Amino acid sequence: MHHELSDEELMRRVRDETDEAALQALTDRYAGPALLLADSRLKHTGLSDEAVQDAFLKIYRERRRYDERRPFAPWFYAILRNACADHWRRETRYRDKLEDAKTSPTPNPPTAALDAIGEGLAALSDPDREILILRLVQGLEFQEIGCAIGCTEDAAKKRGQRALKKLRSLVPFTRRQT
Repeated sequence: MHHELSDEELMRRVRDETDEAALQALTDRYAGPALLLADSRLKHTGLSDEAVQDAFLKIYRERRRYDERRPFAPWFYAILRNACADHWRRETRYRDKLEDAKTSPTPNPPTAALDAIGEGLAALSDPDREILILRLVQGLEFQEIGCAIGCTEDAAKKRGQRALKKLRSLVPFTRRQT
């Protein structure tokens, strides 16, 4: 029933009616991309899972502060970004494991191309990787990306172009054929 509703309508239902099914629908929509983004920031699956859970808990706790005139996605990703930063600071005991996770290969990559793209993404800086994930995986518009990362739409576009150019230089076969 909730799958046809917009993110904003679902969040309005969570805010006004404490609709658990609406919250579950939002969780279903955003859990995968949120984990991908958290992994790119934290480089450690355990921390990423915790950060994503904290972000969903925060949207529930802060539901009364949600303003439906603003798109849900940038609001959620800003909360997720803050949750990741909090975990990075709090979980200092994981820093050694994070370094190990950063250098360990991905188990059983599905194809050589995906493996090369994954390595290219891993070689990018955290901000570059974050913008590409928000744009290419989550499909956010640059205005939404700007809201999520705290910059203007134009700055998000420019940063996205630069990040894609860096990725293409790292993974040559990602260039478009002309």
